Amino acid sequence: MSGNRNVRALTKYSLHTNTYSHRGITVDFTTSVYDSTHNDNFYPAESTGNSLSISELSGFVKQLLSTLELQELGALYFQQLNTLLPIVGFSISDFDSRWVYGNAKVSSTLIDLPLQGAASSSGEQAHAYYYISSPLSMSQRETLFQLHDLFGKQVKHALTLMRLQQMATKDGLTGLGNRAGFEQCMNRQLSWAQRHGERFALLMIDLDNFKHVNDSFGHSEGDKVLIHVANHLANVLREEDEAFRFGGDEFCCILDCHTPQQLACAAQRIQLSINNSSYLAKLGVSCSLGGTIYREDDAATSIFDRADIALYSVKNSGKNNYRAA
Repeated sequence: MSGNRNVRALTKYSLHTNTYSHRGITVDFTTSVYDSTHNDNFYPAESTGNSLSISELSGFVKQLLSTLELQELGALYFQQLNTLLPIVGFSISDFDSRWVYGNAKVSSTLIDLPLQGAASSSGEQAHAYYYISSPLSMSQRETLFQLHDLFGKQVKHALTLMRLQQMATKDGLTGLGNRAGFEQCMNRQLSWAQRHGERFALLMIDLDNFKHVNDSFGHSEGDKVLIHVANHLANVLREEDEAFRFGGDEFCCILDCHTPQQLACAAQRIQLSINNSSYLAKLGVSCSLGGTIYREDDAATSIFDRADIALYSVKNSGKNNYRAA
């Protein structure tokens, strides 16, 4: 979502500058402010009260400093905004993800503020979008500027941490998630399934004859094969599915499949995609697949073991097939 999308008649107001010191740290506020109104009298002239006190700002800072998890940070921020301003909805976007809080649809006015120093991996400026239910007074506008700048500073740190965590959970060769990423995702899925009773599937994939590629053509060719397979997985899987390179020539997929039939269809799509590759066929590479559906009271080890047993029953009975457990 870009800064101008779904926003009518954005008017640039002014550059707001202020400083705030807390425990020896001076924070400089410099924010370009945009609003969807035209008129200067949008802000009632008689409302010229003071902005937040130092003690109020200190309490707000303590709240923001309690987390560096970006989604949680946004939720905390919106909770604080609700107590101070007539804001019914809030969203942050344009840094590879988008989170929405509250109800943006019932608002009559949108305020769009860039988050200084925060950008997507492609360099696109990040924004915060504030949906307000009634005009802001001058003191409320001052409050919004102060809170937004404090939030922006913490977003920058949270974004740095998120990217470091992503690097730690990505496979450097294929760009898929790695084993650590798989374990994180599996724990999230199990937690969700146990709370909400929603099933999911685990599919394990092992390349057939991959050792022959490495032995006959070298490891650089083997790397090309792994990248090629990863691209096939990325193209075949849906947005709600996730793929990981578990290690060597083994891949794992956590799928939004609730029944054995859905899982079998997903496995068939993957197998057909890999087997229809002329590049892989020339090298004699195919794939064996084993899968399972989440069962009540499953742990990470139990669901993994079932899929692993199914996979190796295929490997031991001719390869290039799919079996469920």
